Amino acid sequence: MKEQWMKLLVQLRKRYTALTETYDLTVQMGEALDRNDRTSFSMLLAMRQEPVLRMQELEGNIRRIVEIDAPDIKARWRALVDGDVPQDADEQMVVNQMQQNKRMIDRLVPIDKRINQVLSERKS
Repeated sequence: MKEQWMKLLVQLRKRYTALTETYDLTVQMGEALDRNDRTSFSMLLAMRQEPVLRMQELEGNIRRIVEIDAPDIKARWRALVDGDVPQDADEQMVVNQMQQNKRMIDRLVPIDKRINQVLSERKS
């Protein structure tokens, strides 16, 4: 695998790990909210901050790799992000990881929205 694609893949895999941690903590937050357990909810909310911050850092790393460290793959990266078909095995591995990350985000967002909705209703 080309070094530039490997660097991106490593960052994308780390992002998946942070997404998974965020998902798990968010599910637990929803369960604590259902039990009306404010102490656990507050603790889980604070714990969730760490993987969220890590994801922000990883996004910056990905941007830096594409923009500065490996500008020769910038056009292909943007094309893949926009849904272009991978042209080789390196690109396929990156796309597979991006798809796995997207699936995790698709699982996380509805739970997070439900929590926000419940909290908004309780504040009203």
